[in-house]
Amino acid sequence: MQATILAVASVISKVIGMVYNIPFANILGKAGNGYYGAAQTVYGYIWTIAVFSIPAALSKIIAERVQKGEYRNVRQIYKGAMLYIFFVGGIASLLTYIFAPYLVTENTVLSLRILAPTVFISGFASVYRGYFQAYGNMVPTSISQIIEQVINAIVSITAALLFIKWAVSHGYGDMSDKYGAAGGTLGTGVAAVASLIYIAFLFHRHRPVLQEKIATDSTSELLSYREVIKLLLMVATPIILSSAIYNVNVILDMNIYQKMLKYMGAGKDLIDGQYGLYSRMYLVLANVPIAMASAIGSAVIPSVSSAHAVGDKAGCNRKIQQSLQLAVVLTIPCAVGFAVLGKPIVRLVYYSLSDNDVTMVANLLLIGGASIVLYGISSVLNGVLQGIGKVNIPVISSITALIGHLLLLIPLIGVAKLEIYSLIFATILYAIIVVAMNLYFVKKELQFKVEWKQTVGVPVLSAVIMGAIAIVVYAGINELSKLFMGVFLSNAVAVIVAIVIAAMTYFAVMLKVGGYTEEMLLAFPKGAMLVKMARRLHLIR
Repeated sequence: MQATILAVASVISKVIGMVYNIPFANILGKAGNGYYGAAQTVYGYIWTIAVFSIPAALSKIIAERVQKGEYRNVRQIYKGAMLYIFFVGGIASLLTYIFAPYLVTENTVLSLRILAPTVFISGFASVYRGYFQAYGNMVPTSISQIIEQVINAIVSITAALLFIKWAVSHGYGDMSDKYGAAGGTLGTGVAAVASLIYIAFLFHRHRPVLQEKIATDSTSELLSYREVIKLLLMVATPIILSSAIYNVNVILDMNIYQKMLKYMGAGKDLIDGQYGLYSRMYLVLANVPIAMASAIGSAVIPSVSSAHAVGDKAGCNRKIQQSLQLAVVLTIPCAVGFAVLGKPIVRLVYYSLSDNDVTMVANLLLIGGASIVLYGISSVLNGVLQGIGKVNIPVISSITALIGHLLLLIPLIGVAKLEIYSLIFATILYAIIVVAMNLYFVKKELQFKVEWKQTVGVPVLSAVIMGAIAIVVYAGINELSKLFMGVFLSNAVAVIVAIVIAAMTYFAVMLKVGGYTEEMLLAFPKGAMLVKMARRLHLIR
């Protein structure tokens, strides 16, 4: 249930981000988007190193202490984590501000400096998120993410317009793109403050419960702040390295692709245009289901860690199986949906693209569907390995996958001449290697066995039937709608109706063939209502 809540929140956040990005990108213009993107990229790397790993690391450490009833140490860990963020986040923010002129171009410095304090602010929110996740409560994280995205959307657009207006009125019209981008980055910081206020308020409401448990705790050995920070670093560092390797992968992809195509004589417009479709169109859509799977990976860490801490191997394996099944159940229909409705979806979301560009993005979604499912599985396996303390294995897997990725990417571009499609195929190999290695070690450490029929077979069968229904529904409604409305509206209506019916079909088939059991449905939010509805429709007994 908690994984589902976090997954739904991740999707809502991604959809909000995708929707507000359309007018926001138009306000900034081509140059402003470049400045904004560069500032966000550098900020993202610094945030990854300083803050990203805190919720996962903290949820694991606290979950183990909660399972043992060491609530006095839970308080020590919380305080130690706050101390860690105060220094690490503060130093990271200060260095970002000071060295901004050396990290980005002149026109991007202001944007990065406005973003610098956000590293410090978001670090404290991450501590609270990790604390609640340790108790298996994903609601605070989920709602804070949605609040953050809504505030970000409102403030980014408003501040960008105000900064541009100020620049023009004060004689800096030729630099309006620079100031517009800076205004846009202000939204990230304000949103982080709003999210922190909300989740800190929830923590202080929960504090009396912790105080009651501390009063009955007889733990004699209290962790020192030095020990807490050491524990955090031991768990967080491999997570940071694993994420850093993935981000390096993205940078290497971009540089290798651009330089090799330039060496082969391709024009700048072709190179930048294709990469723009890949990074700003394909990845935005593909990251929606990937975000759902990542949420499941985050949710599985404290539950697996708790079961492993008390030697409950059967319980541990049961949680892994459920999490894997949920990740596959969510990502496979998305991959199939992109495959059969790729063009209509792209035409709806990115209505300004040419027919050739729509086809290219749709093809990327078709091919990239495999990587979406694999990344979903990988997120769960990474969470499992982190939960049982094998934090170095994901790093080794990522490094091995990166080497394989690069060895395939170069000949795909240089010999096969697949251009931007090379990135997709190489990414699929990267995901295959990570999944294969991590699954091997999970099996080895926990004697875990995947129930392939239930985990993969049933969702694939259901998704194939869903895909066939979606094609028929879309084609029929689109042709019928064209008699009453324009091409854009008919496509929009057909896509929305086809997606709704496809989702209902998938759910029904999954129930009919045993993909969802009553126990699984009850684990979802409003599970009792789902069970009641399924019985009325004679989908379960």
